[in-house]
Amino acid sequence: MDCLFCDRPLECDGCGEPYEPRGRAEYEALGRVEVPVACPSCGAVLVCHWCRAPYDGEDGGGPAGD
Repeated sequence: MDCLFCDRPLECDGCGEPYEPRGRAEYEALGRVEVPVACPSCGAVLVCHWCRAPYDGEDGGGPAGD
């Protein structure tokens, strides 16, 4: 699965595990910036390892610092 913001493989910045949605609802949540997404491995808010984009449900999304 690729990051929506940088198109690199979506890996959790917290634990380094590649993100794979566990079902259709999790997959669809990635495209909705108002829905927070948690890493299934460590439970933290999913943050892209490469661009640091948080999938935290906050308005704006995108890489940190933008």
